[in-house]
Amino acid sequence: MIVLVSGILAASLTACGWLFFVYRKEKNKAGYFERALDAKNQRHDTTITEKITLSKKQLETAFDAITDLICALDSDLRITRVNKSYAAFVGVPIPKLLGRHCWEAFWSRAEPCDHCPAQMTFATGKPVLKHQIKMPDKDRPRYFTVATYPVLDAAGKPQNVIEHIRDSTDEKVILEQLIRSEKLASIGTMTAGIAHEMINPLSGISGTAGNMLQMPGKYGLNEKGVARVTAILDASSRASAIVKDLLHLSRKEDGTSMLTDVNSLVLKAVEAVRLKGFPSLEHKINLDTALARVLCDPTKIQQVIINLVTNAVQSVLEKKSNLAREHRSFSGLILISTQTEDDKVRVDISDNGTGVADDIKGKIFDPFFTTRPPGEGTGLGLSICQKIVDEHQGRIFFESTESLTTFSLLLPAYRPRPESTQEPA
Repeated sequence: MIVLVSGILAASLTACGWLFFVYRKEKNKAGYFERALDAKNQRHDTTITEKITLSKKQLETAFDAITDLICALDSDLRITRVNKSYAAFVGVPIPKLLGRHCWEAFWSRAEPCDHCPAQMTFATGKPVLKHQIKMPDKDRPRYFTVATYPVLDAAGKPQNVIEHIRDSTDEKVILEQLIRSEKLASIGTMTAGIAHEMINPLSGISGTAGNMLQMPGKYGLNEKGVARVTAILDASSRASAIVKDLLHLSRKEDGTSMLTDVNSLVLKAVEAVRLKGFPSLEHKINLDTALARVLCDPTKIQQVIINLVTNAVQSVLEKKSNLAREHRSFSGLILISTQTEDDKVRVDISDNGTGVADDIKGKIFDPFFTTRPPGEGTGLGLSICQKIVDEHQGRIFFESTESLTTFSLLLPAYRPRPESTQEPA
């Protein structure tokens, strides 16, 4: 009996040991799988974090790479985020822009802009596209195209607004130039027809007035009558000159091109200027004796030089007259020079006259624009000069400071083509 009980106890202890061994083994297995699952989850979380970080960096890089100006605004129109282009434009580091009102940071205003597109987007929850805003500048106004887009919360209300700003100044200038070109083309077509119709009656007036002056006794003209007919002849001659200028401006005339010494044209042009007061002005001529020749219509190029010299003389005489009224002395000076510049022949005509005001620098080559009083200028001179120079594939431009104004004429220098040589067979 005792042996039997001992055997049962031994068997029970053995079974308990075996069960404990199996329990420990299964527990270790469960711990292993739990640790493996934790490691897998940790690796998964790390991968997701890395992906999110990479995506964030990619978005930030793309955000800063955009050349247009972008900022994020809160409901108070305070800046919460900007790209590098925005910060570079306003010249303020990004950290110092955050929290500032957009109208203060970008537009330099003391209050929100009129018809603010960001406020419209916050109010309606809808984007505003192509809103034009003009910014005053010291040189010329700048124009911006602004678009705003809402960032909606879970309730569908705008939480932030993304503002996209693009500098459209150049586009507006080009558009204005195109519109002006179309207007000038229409004016050219219209004036050409008017000029043709005016030539015959003006010729009749000039011819009749000339005949009356040749035989004043036959037409019963006394001294006063002769003076009046002379005034009629002068007026008709001036009108004829204006008509010819209009015709030249409105059409391309076929001229005769020949190899020309520009130095000789300069000397002839200076001699042709017969303005009263010109001889009393100091004028210096510095000509490049090795100047290349130019293939051009000499009559037209001489007309350009005469016009530029005439303008310079008038500018100096006007300044001299203005200062004389203030009892101030003035020594007028006109400098004319030629030189070869790369493959161009350059003519510079400088004067220390009244100069060209900043607000009209972009207009002086426009037809009919003049600063002269009524009856003293038609505003066609420089526009015709530019047309002639364009026909010769040249360029005319100017630079004006307080002390000196220089008009420059660039014409292609003539370069003979080298004769082709053939190798003997």
